[in-house]
Amino acid sequence: MSKFSSEAKRLEVLHSYEILDTEESQEYDNLVKLAAQICEVPIAKINFIDEKRAWSKANYGNDIKESPRELNFCHTTITKDEYMVVEDASEDDRFRHFEFVTGDPKLRFYAGVNIKRNQQNLGSICVLGQEPKKLSDAQLDALRTIASEIEARLELSKKNKELETKAAFLEASVDLMLVLNPDTLEIETLSRNGGDLLCRSDEEACPKSLNELCPDQALINDLKKWTQSGDHAFESEAKLELHNKEVFLELNGVFKDEKLLITAKDITQRKQAEKELNKEKLFSETIIKSLPLNFFMFDENGNLIKWSRNHDDHGYTEEEYAELSPLDFFEGEDKSLIQQYIDQSFSSSEPLGSIEADLIQKNGSKKPFLFNAVSFEKDGKKYLIGTSQSIEAQRSYQEKLEALLAEKEVLLAEVHHRVKNNLAVISGFLQMQEFVSENDQVKAALLTNLMRVKSMALIHEDLYKAKDFNGIRFDHYLIQLLQFIEMKRSPEDKLIELKSSVGRIEMNVNQAVPLALIVNELVSNAYEFAFEGKEKGVITVEIKANQDEVILSVKDDGIGLPEGFELENSPTLGTTLVLSYSEQIKSEIDIKTGENGTEYQLKFNHLRNHKGSTANVLV
Repeated sequence: MSKFSSEAKRLEVLHSYEILDTEESQEYDNLVKLAAQICEVPIAKINFIDEKRAWSKANYGNDIKESPRELNFCHTTITKDEYMVVEDASEDDRFRHFEFVTGDPKLRFYAGVNIKRNQQNLGSICVLGQEPKKLSDAQLDALRTIASEIEARLELSKKNKELETKAAFLEASVDLMLVLNPDTLEIETLSRNGGDLLCRSDEEACPKSLNELCPDQALINDLKKWTQSGDHAFESEAKLELHNKEVFLELNGVFKDEKLLITAKDITQRKQAEKELNKEKLFSETIIKSLPLNFFMFDENGNLIKWSRNHDDHGYTEEEYAELSPLDFFEGEDKSLIQQYIDQSFSSSEPLGSIEADLIQKNGSKKPFLFNAVSFEKDGKKYLIGTSQSIEAQRSYQEKLEALLAEKEVLLAEVHHRVKNNLAVISGFLQMQEFVSENDQVKAALLTNLMRVKSMALIHEDLYKAKDFNGIRFDHYLIQLLQFIEMKRSPEDKLIELKSSVGRIEMNVNQAVPLALIVNELVSNAYEFAFEGKEKGVITVEIKANQDEVILSVKDDGIGLPEGFELENSPTLGTTLVLSYSEQIKSEIDIKTGENGTEYQLKFNHLRNHKGSTANVLV
């Protein structure tokens, strides 16, 4: 079949349901509200696609009734077999140019499931949002179920219209006219209006009395009582066995001229239709029950109107449910929260979002549930309709995760404790070796390495004491480090003052360690080389941080660096370490030097919010 003939067939099926340009309907409005609620998005629509436009039968969170079909997501959806999901329209070449993507309301997320009849995609039930989103399997299944409900309603509406047409013809005609003797109920006159309801031919014998026509003693008794009561009209229904089949008649009678005038209309088809409608209603109820949620409906007085217990019956009987109000299922703080939620829901026509509470079971135990509800008004009365879903499994999973996290925290504390102790042992070895060594050059090298080990050991000591391993209070640590450097490096024959200006800084450990080693190298070098030939001086360390950036400054008022000094070409290990650690934290280094001293300034991105002691600082 060609593309054009296939589209023509689809349009033919669509128009056969006469849904386009019909009035808004509460039953469809409720479905789009439900779709938006389940998928947790602000907008939901039921769209049908005709020759030139996408027309909305129901809207939630959006009042646009129609749009050109080529500029509508559903135009593409109906080309798919079942559904289409667009997680971020701004990244999708098919839709990124759409006006409602580039401009208001700046839609990003879309999911639509096709509405099918006769193997044709007539439109879709779709949900939309202004943020990129992934649709869960349960939410997609719910949209499929709602699409099936819409299909059932379309078919039901079509059948209703067909039945209404048939009913109009039936109401305009009378199949039988009877004149009865009121005393004997014998048929004195019978008119079949050209039909064969009672007799298949004129030669076939027709009933002689009402008893023969309808051997229903209850109907006969009712008719006799009516003749004696003097009431103006009589109405009843009768079921007959005619020609080996069941026939239903609608009887209307009047008493005139001492005769009973009875008209009978064959309503067998109507009865069969009502039976089919009940089947359709049962089918709709089955669809609702198939959703992974419990449904409930209360009036504003707390009376239970309707409910479905798909997965959780809580131990109560049907009668007990009918007698309980919504608040009877809660106690304590949960009861107050639910009362507040109900009050707010009745005062607002928009969904308030979800609320968690523990629902009391018949045996007195409690189970955690997630509730959603919205109010609506019908015939001057307000109702609350909503869903509940057990979150017992999710709650149990959360508790397991919290237990695992606690175990991880204990393990990390033990790791930092052991690292701290091992570094302390190394520091002890270096101090002992420095103490026994008589070579000044060796003693200087040992002291330099002792300072580096101590820089790391202090951080692990802080982490061992911390409650949160995401980072440390670097300002506390830096003050301890500077005190230790001053104690070890301050010369006895000179007056060197070490000043610091440190604000509150929380820092990821992967930035804290390299930065600590940089501070140690720069301050130690200043003590060792900056004040040659001078009797006193000042070393100043400043560090400050904002939301996105950290700035470190280490400066002295010493003799300055040698002319032509370049950090990158310096042969010393300390300079190499400074360069290596600054690259690790992606820091810029600015050096200012002259006869009034030297200042090193480093700037780098603040990664405070990068969680975990193993976070990659290079990300």
